[in-house]
Amino acid sequence: MTHLCHSPDCNAAVPPRMLFCRKHWFAIPQKIRDAIWREYREGQEITKTPSLRYLAVQRFACAYSVFKPNSEEAARKALPYLVAAVAYQQEAVEQGFGDPLENFAPLPIPTPKKSGLRVVRRKK
Repeated sequence: MTHLCHSPDCNAAVPPRMLFCRKHWFAIPQKIRDAIWREYREGQEITKTPSLRYLAVQRFACAYSVFKPNSEEAARKALPYLVAAVAYQQEAVEQGFGDPLENFAPLPIPTPKKSGLRVVRRKK
């Protein structure tokens, strides 16, 4: 089975349990790499049942891997991943699993909802 690096626009083949190719893996901060491994559950790439927390961190890492300061094109590529990360983050918090993106991004972050934007606020 072919599995590609999850960084947008990268077509490098990687083992199924790996999120990124070597280049993109080491381009993201250690803090994010640690979170990926912390949320990863052995075999989730086979069962296709990653946790909400893993999905939030994974999408955040994908956004980070493609974003470049002062590049509108890169921001446009990163945005859908960041929106998805925040949606998974919100769902994880609402279901009582805690905030998987705590300490990664300042809150509140606006998230799209059917009725428009809604602000996610961190509980103190």
